[in-house]
Amino acid sequence: MRKIIHIYPKTLTIIKLRLTTIILPLVALLFTSFSQSAVLIKEKQWQKGMTLKVVFLDGSDELKQLIKQTAPKWLEKTSLSFLFFDNLTVAPKSTHIRISFKLHSGSELGNHGEYLLKTPTMNLFDLTTGKMSASASQRLILHEFGHALGFEHEYRSQYWPYDYHSINQITIACYPKMELIGYSKLSAIAHCKEINAPVDPNKYLATAFDEFSIMNYPMSITLSNGDTKQIKASTKLSYLDQHAIQQWY
Repeated sequence: MRKIIHIYPKTLTIIKLRLTTIILPLVALLFTSFSQSAVLIKEKQWQKGMTLKVVFLDGSDELKQLIKQTAPKWLEKTSLSFLFFDNLTVAPKSTHIRISFKLHSGSELGNHGEYLLKTPTMNLFDLTTGKMSASASQRLILHEFGHALGFEHEYRSQYWPYDYHSINQITIACYPKMELIGYSKLSAIAHCKEINAPVDPNKYLATAFDEFSIMNYPMSITLSNGDTKQIKASTKLSYLDQHAIQQWY
């Protein structure tokens, strides 16, 4: 006669907690030891314990509130914090992240050192179009704040596990965006090639390659065997995103 084993809800909860608190960190540690991916650029890292002063240069109250609610998800269980100011009038002379909603979407990488300027370090134009869902808006904010914290795209690692055909497409699509914000045609091409090329592995801190990182672009990649690999656009921080920010900040 076969025995019937019942697993009660409380037992399942305990199992899930053990998987989360014990197994997943061990898996992350194992991957970190044997594989690498570009994550945090060393020279762009903020000092631990900093309060990053974030000022809005323009934008509606609704957009400002959305960012105030979303961006701090990066800083949970870290030594960093954000202090938001609704405009330059109330902000101190020295600020770290300056946000505009005009022209395009993008962010300077990490600690840029230019704290006294009044020009934007981050642009979030796409939030103003009315065409983005709530999840897409969250993705954009988290992705650009990832850059502002010093994190690069995963594909810039020399250990990127796929070919570079799709990244070449991203590079080409970058040209008109750079021209839109003031680059000449030749300088746009040079800049786009530079910011999408593999990073010197001596210049970054790394975790394992993370397919689910918020720092990935959605891609369709043709593999060497002819199969297609889809990397989807994450709308929240992955486990390794959280592991990295908590480890280095």
